Amino acid sequence: MKKISTLLLLVLTFILTQAQNTYYPQVFFDKKMAREMLSFGNSTIEGVASTKQKGKFGIKPLLGEKHYAPKGTVVMLFPVTPYFDEFYSMRRKYENKKTTVYMSEDAFKYRLEALTDDYGRFKFEKLKPGKYYIETIINFTATGSYQQQTGRSDAYNAYGGYLYSSPIYQTFFYGYSAANRESKFVEIKQEGELKEISL
Repeated sequence: MKKISTLLLLVLTFILTQAQNTYYPQVFFDKKMAREMLSFGNSTIEGVASTKQKGKFGIKPLLGEKHYAPKGTVVMLFPVTPYFDEFYSMRRKYENKKTTVYMSEDAFKYRLEALTDDYGRFKFEKLKPGKYYIETIINFTATGSYQQQTGRSDAYNAYGGYLYSSPIYQTFFYGYSAANRESKFVEIKQEGELKEISL
């Protein structure tokens, strides 16, 4: 019985250490303000969504390789309300592998969406002056590289005596799939303005 209790305790400890922490902003979400900010205007934000490989988890990216968002990628636009400011601040401060910061369902509803075309372009029209946050997740396939020792090179002196040995490395390439979050704050200052951006 004692062994079973110990095993259950170990399993429970493992589950708790792997658990995902979830946070939500505690600031009041003003629906009226968000609705007003997303009401019709005469301004436009258009741009191109792209990303680059990032060196992490042991992956060494090929430098300078840019990946455009595939056709049909969803780009979201949120009005920057006090609630959103709190959400973004919390996400920057707390979010990691074990912690996620979410908006409330109500707050998440107050957004606009656009889809990218064949070249990663998107457009939001009929916007009012104000501050907006634009975000997308770009899925892509890329090439990484790593070096592996494949042998050794021995050096000898003129009399055939051994001097030293040096490792020989070879570079190997491989493909992998990944996804990066790309985002930007954009401010429209006057009615009828056209903002061109790159994510």
